[in-house]
Formats: sequence, C-alpha cells, structure tokens
Amino acid sequence: MSDFDILLAAIAGAPALVGARCRGKAHLFDGAQPGEKPEVVAQRHNQALGLCGRCEATERCRDYFNGLPRRKRPTGVVAGQVRQRARPARPCKAAS
Repeated sequence: MSDFDILLAAIAGAPALVGARCRGKAHLFDGAQPGEKPEVVAQRHNQALGLCGRCEATERCRDYFNGLPRRKRPTGVVAGQVRQRARPARPCKAAS
C-alpha cells in the first residue's frame, strides 16, 4: 500500500475537525516525496508545525491519529508532530 493509498484511506474516515488550520494546506503537511530535497521538506514541515501550534483542533487531530491502526497512519506533520514511517526492525543476530 502506497503512502497515497494510506492517506486516502485515512482521509475517508477523518473527522471534520472544524477550525483546523491545515484545511486547504495539505501540501505543507505531507511526508517527503521521492526526490524532494530534505531542506524543502523541512521548510514545509516547519510551516505546518507553526500552523499546528496555533490550531484549536490539535487535540482532536491527535486523538484521531492515535485511533488509527499503525499501518494506516499517514506520514508528515500530524497533530503538531512530524510522523515518519516506522522502519522495520532488524533481525537479531543469533548467539554463537
């Protein structure tokens, strides 16, 4: 499942979040896109974090995010935090 598919699934069941400052500015909140420069991502995310910091819907947004199954949680800025896809755990070496 791609990040886009996960985001669409998340949006389909997302609450309205009346008063959310992210409305119409989703591009600032999205996770890094393939080939996007890290400094551009950081700049977008800093703008998004600034909006979240003054948002009346942050707590409701966080509750919604935390209620999603881990595999359906979007990456990017959500509820005032930068969320990244969890890296798969590395297998432990067998004791010799």
